Amino acid sequence: MPTCKQCSQQFTIYPEDKAFYQGMSVPEPTHCPSCRQQRRMSWRNERTLYKRTCSATGKEIISMYPQETSFPVYDHSYFFSSQWDSLQYGRNFDFNRSFFEQFHDLLLIVPRMKNYSIGNENAEYGNLSSWNKNCYMLFEADNNEDCLYCEYSFRCKDVLDSSYAKGCELCYQCNDIVKCYNLWYSFNCKNCIDSYFLKNCTGCSDCFSCINLQNKQYYFFNEQLSREDYKKAMKNIDLHSHIGIQKALKAFLDFTKKHPHQYMNGFHNENCTGDYLNNSKNAHFCFNSSEICDSKYIYNSERIKDGYDIETYGGMEGSQLVYECQSVGRGSYNVAFGSNVYQNLLNARYCDICANAKNIFGCISVSHHQYCILNKQYSQKEYEVLVPKIIEHMKKTGEWGEFFPIKISPFSYNETIAQIYYPLAKKEALNKGYSWRDADKNSKNFKIQKTELNFYQKNNLPTPTKHPDQRYQERMALRNPQKLWSRNCMKCDKKIITSFAPDRPEIIYCKECYLSAVV
Repeated sequence: MPTCKQCSQQFTIYPEDKAFYQGMSVPEPTHCPSCRQQRRMSWRNERTLYKRTCSATGKEIISMYPQETSFPVYDHSYFFSSQWDSLQYGRNFDFNRSFFEQFHDLLLIVPRMKNYSIGNENAEYGNLSSWNKNCYMLFEADNNEDCLYCEYSFRCKDVLDSSYAKGCELCYQCNDIVKCYNLWYSFNCKNCIDSYFLKNCTGCSDCFSCINLQNKQYYFFNEQLSREDYKKAMKNIDLHSHIGIQKALKAFLDFTKKHPHQYMNGFHNENCTGDYLNNSKNAHFCFNSSEICDSKYIYNSERIKDGYDIETYGGMEGSQLVYECQSVGRGSYNVAFGSNVYQNLLNARYCDICANAKNIFGCISVSHHQYCILNKQYSQKEYEVLVPKIIEHMKKTGEWGEFFPIKISPFSYNETIAQIYYPLAKKEALNKGYSWRDADKNSKNFKIQKTELNFYQKNNLPTPTKHPDQRYQERMALRNPQKLWSRNCMKCDKKIITSFAPDRPEIIYCKECYLSAVV
C-alpha cells in the first residue's frame, strides 16, 4: 500500500485502478483520495464574489476575482470576443525550470473570465449558474426562477435556502428534494407537497415531522391522523418564530434517530458505493452524481464513463476518459489534470479555462485551437515531439501525474470550497505556503432582498438573522459527509459500505432491510 505524500496515511490502489491509470498513460497517484480532492477543491471558488471592473472595458462586474489580481479579468462578452487572443501570451518551454513554475508565470498574466455563469436574466449575483431568471446568490444552479441562496439546484421556482433541489417549487430550507411543492425544512424527499420536516419520504402530503413514509397524508410524527385532528395538531406548532422553528427542528431530528436509515441514498445502481448516487454502474466512492459508469471518486457529476477524481461535471453529452479534473465539461474525452475545462476538449493535459480545443498541454483560456503548449502554437509534428520531452522532464521534477499545486491556485485557500471540506486556520494555511485573503470589512453584513422579504412576509416566516454563508454551512451539516465506512446492517448483520460513521446514533439498515421497514 502506498503512503500519501501529504498526510502520510496509507491508501489502496486496486487492480482496476491500475488498469485505468495505464489506459490514461498516467502514473499511479502519490496522494490519497482525500488529499487529491483537497488539492482540486483549492482551485474551485464557488461562493466568494467581488465587485470589480472588467479589465478591458471598465464595466462594473460581479466576479470570482477581486480588483487587485495580476491577471486581467474580462466580462463574458469581451472574453468570448475576437478582440483578444490567448495565444498572444504563448511562450517557449524552458527545460531548466519546473513545469508548474512556468505554468504559474503564465497564470499570472493570461486573462480569465469573470465567472462561470451565462444566459442569466437579473441573476448576476452568483457563480457556476446559468439560464436563471430573477435569482440571487445561486451557485452551481441552472434554469431556475425567483430563487435565492441555493446550491446545486436545477429547474426550480420560488425556492430559498435549499441545496440539491430539482424541479421544485415554493420550498424553503431543504436538502436533496425532487419535484416537491410547498415543502419546508425537509431532506431527501420526492414528490411531496404541503408538508414540514420530512426525511426520506416519497409522495406524501400534509405531513409533519415524519420519516420513511410513502404516499401518506395527514401523518404527524409518523402517526396517522384524521384531517381534522391533523389541522388541530398543526395549530399548536409555532412555525413563525426562530425559537419555534428551532424547537420543531430539534424534535424532528431527535425523532428521526429512532427510525432506520438506508445505508445509501440512491436508486437504480449496480455494484456502486457512495451516497446520493443514481442510475449508475460500477461506480465507487461517488457522491451526488448520476449516470456514472466504470468510475471512481466522482462528485457532483453526471454522465461520466471511465473517469477518476472528478470534482464537478455537468452536461447532456457526457465525458469519457477523464482524470483529476476540477470541473470538466460536456463532450470532453481523454482529459487529465484540468481546472474548469468546460466543454469539448480532446487530448488535453494540464489546462485551465479551456474549451472547444484538442491536443493542448499546459494552456490557459485557450479555445478553438490545437497543438498548443503554454499557449504557444506548434505544428502537429512539433507538438508530438515536444510533449513527450516535457513529460520526461516532469517525471524528473516529480510533477508528472500530480494535479496543480495548491500554492499556485488563482484563489486564496479560504475563498475555495477546500476551506469548507478541509478547513484550515489562517496560520496553518500560511505555514503550508497557501495564500489567504482576510475578509473585507463588513463582509459578514448582509441585506434582505426585496423579493426575499416578500417571500417571508407572504409565508409568515421570520426574517433570517444569520448570514447566508452561515445558513449554508448549517444546512450542509445536516447532510452526511463525503466519506465511507465499512460496518454491518443493524438488523441482518450484512456487511455494508455507508456514509454513516460507526459512532453515529442513527439505525442503519442494508437496502433490503430498509425497504421492509418503510411504511
